[in-house]
Amino acid sequence: MDSEGFVSDEHGPGVSGPVVQRLAAGDIDEAVAFAQTLHAAELAGALASLEGERRASILAHLPPSEIAPVVAYLEPRYRSAVFEGRSPSELTALAVALPDDLAADLIQSLPREVAEVVMVGLSGRARGLLQALAAHAPDTAAGRMTGQVFTVSPDSTVSQTIQALRARRPEAHRPFYTYAVDGEGRLVGIVGFAALLFASPESRIADLMVEAVSVLADTDQEEAARLLKRRQRLALPVVDSDGRLLGALTVDDVVDVLEDEATEDMLRLAGVSEQEDLEGVLDSVRFRLPWLFMNLVALLLAAWVIAAFESTIARAAVIAVFLPVVLGQGGNGGLQTVTVVVRSLALGHIAPRNTLRVAVSELAIALVTGTAVGVTVGLLAWVWKGNVWLGLIVGGAVLANQLVGAVAGVGFPMGLQKIGQDPAVSAPIWLTNATDVLGALVLLGAATLLLAYL
Repeated sequence: MDSEGFVSDEHGPGVSGPVVQRLAAGDIDEAVAFAQTLHAAELAGALASLEGERRASILAHLPPSEIAPVVAYLEPRYRSAVFEGRSPSELTALAVALPDDLAADLIQSLPREVAEVVMVGLSGRARGLLQALAAHAPDTAAGRMTGQVFTVSPDSTVSQTIQALRARRPEAHRPFYTYAVDGEGRLVGIVGFAALLFASPESRIADLMVEAVSVLADTDQEEAARLLKRRQRLALPVVDSDGRLLGALTVDDVVDVLEDEATEDMLRLAGVSEQEDLEGVLDSVRFRLPWLFMNLVALLLAAWVIAAFESTIARAAVIAVFLPVVLGQGGNGGLQTVTVVVRSLALGHIAPRNTLRVAVSELAIALVTGTAVGVTVGLLAWVWKGNVWLGLIVGGAVLANQLVGAVAGVGFPMGLQKIGQDPAVSAPIWLTNATDVLGALVLLGAATLLLAYL
């Protein structure tokens, strides 16, 4: 953070800087005027770089019609600031201007009594659409979808479809595909807009449509995003248990989902919450302290193991010099494995059923890297202290702990995934437990057995 107390603008100088300078000078009108000249994405970047109070100042002076395009570019943690302090009529105007999926998020974020007032101000069709979207959990395919899809009967002609599409254009949001549904609203196929453009006007939709790959409404958003990415589609229809079309998950939603999930996993590997920022000291402490205590338990367990070999260390103090090397190498190697495994699980490249195959692969890698590092450390210990047995013990312990890190780095994430837990949350803690405790046990145990040669 700089002297002004705000995060530097990641979108480059000249975007948020002038806004911040005008706000710092107290010239709100000039700051708002400048903000109104920015593209929605640039303004979102500028708002994200401001302190909370300054961000609120500029948002309070922007009308809903100008704020709505910005919301789509804002991270979810900043969106709440858009809604704070606004009257129900302004919130209603925002809900009308926003895409329906973001409008549903707005409704869900409001206190119940305020949300009810906002909903009353909407048209009957908009109210029904938002109620349907808001009924789904936000981390599911239906919670992420847009309900504004264009549907048509399979018996319609291309000419009829295009006419209907032109009539619906103002209401349609991101119309990548035409969805063919039967009389009960069940999805039977999809037609790309290119196919409509080049087909004969008298062609039937049934002759042009292709099989629709869809997901159920309660499918996890990450799983749905991976499917859409794998199929390389612009949108993925979302259906209920009876196959009735509810909406579509679009490609821009997938980018958000995958980015959010990747960020969440990265932060959780470090025991940090995605809700943290650089301004909330107490919140950061609340999120981080439990994981630090869990790590403390792991370290105390390792300390207990080391204490059990106190007599060995007293007689051969040189062995303690190499203890951090053995523990550190095992932990670092295991963390590499955990990171690769958690990422592969998140992307759907592997599953718990692949545990044995992945473990064999990681053990082979650990055998090579552990041997290389172990031989190097062993030779250094031998040359340094002039004791070949010391070199053998230290080198062997490094190799053994690398293998422990590989097994733990695969086993813990896979096991946590198998029982329905997020492997990114606690796998590193369990890994630290394993490499610290077993690494110390191997090194000190071998030193105890060969104490006469040290």
